[in-house]
Amino acid sequence: VVGHSQGEIAAACVAGALTLRDAARVVALRSLAIRELSGKGGMVSVPLPEAEVRELISGWDGRIELAAVNGPAQVVVSGEPEALEELVAQCVAQDIRARTIPVDYASHS
Repeated sequence: VVGHSQGEIAAACVAGALTLRDAARVVALRSLAIRELSGKGGMVSVPLPEAEVRELISGWDGRIELAAVNGPAQVVVSGEPEALEELVAQCVAQDIRARTIPVDYASHS
């Protein structure tokens, strides 16, 4: 089985690496950690290959980081809200269909 992000917990449970009780505990603790991060970041999906996205975000000097590579031309970045807004504006100007993910934390960074 395979999972991504919180899905990793479900995959570990289904595979027998975690009991249901332990998986539920991990989910609860993860939720508490995310609450601490809430309001301090964000995420954007960018439909470009990883190398292009790394180059694209290099100008933000660590304020935006690669969060996930979901496919050959589908990457998610996370970071500071203002920097992500600037990134989305730059993508729009370059006709790149970047999409803000509706979260207020910088997961996977």
